[in-house]
Amino acid sequence: MNKKILKLALILIFLSSCSQDYESRRITKIEKKNLRIEKLRNEDSQSCGYYGFKKGTEEFSKCLMDLDLKRKQSEILAKTLECQNVRKDNSTSGVTGFWGGVLLGMRENLACN
Repeated sequence: MNKKILKLALILIFLSSCSQDYESRRITKIEKKNLRIEKLRNEDSQSCGYYGFKKGTEEFSKCLMDLDLKRKQSEILAKTLECQNVRKDNSTSGVTGFWGGVLLGMRENLACN
């Protein structure tokens, strides 16, 4: 009886530590994303300042918006090209069979979604 209680307690301790670790990793990912966004924003502010725009003006805000839109368009183009390349590779791969099709489909889903 005591061994069962001890095993149950150890399992509960293990599970609670896993959930805390998962939560801390999730927060870390969010923090990393926020730091990346902040770094890009600072770089954009420096670029707009270099071009002669003054902070707080409408032109400065437009400059920041243009840089952000160009970056997003570039990311979309890169994703589209990656998707096209994966589809081309899949069509010429020569893989056959059920599991080959499943793996090719998974690869395409990862690249194109």
